[in-house]
Amino acid sequence: MSARWSPLVVVALVSTAAAAPLDDAITARVGVGLPEELAVVAVHVPRAIARRWSDVEPGAVAIEWPRAPRPGRISVRVQIDGRAVGFVPVTVAARVATFTTTRALPPGHLIGAADVIAVRQVVTAGARPAPIAVGTVTTTALASGEVIVVEAVTRPPPVARGAEVEFAITRGAITIRGRGHLAASARPGETAVVRTSLSDRDLRGTLIDDHRVVIALEAP
Repeated sequence: MSARWSPLVVVALVSTAAAAPLDDAITARVGVGLPEELAVVAVHVPRAIARRWSDVEPGAVAIEWPRAPRPGRISVRVQIDGRAVGFVPVTVAARVATFTTTRALPPGHLIGAADVIAVRQVVTAGARPAPIAVGTVTTTALASGEVIVVEAVTRPPPVARGAEVEFAITRGAITIRGRGHLAASARPGETAVVRTSLSDRDLRGTLIDDHRVVIALEAP
């Protein structure tokens, strides 16, 4: 159950910070206390307010949300040094789950866990972040720090059941390597079941590519 929203008021504080443009000062204040899934991406100061208030100390600005923030354009009530300034529209956007590259990736690269990081952020309008990244193959070059979109990757074909694979079992500082066969077809990046003569039980791990499976066990 989500917590009930109560109007958020940022109390003006005495500040010795250098003066800043009003839109920057509002931006600094308006994001305080927002839910993690939201971000303020623009502040639209009306001309009449901008003419009256140019540079202000950020600590002198107080913001009140008349209603619960949501994606879209919403007007917030602004005060400066305790005096009412008026309503200023702000644009709020949703932070969405994305995978961002940790380094530049060439076309045809099989993405591994070290190649991406999961980040919730605002994306360009119309962009479609890829729902998965690890185990996909790049269809175009990607720059470091780039959001991976669905058009930039493709799923590799599944590795067939019975295919021979190498496996590595890690438990703390100990690693055991061997060979086995896939008990069911799987794609790189997915969970794979390996049958091996080293154990009377099937082993479960992550299929790294078309011939390697990594199995991690909890250290004792």
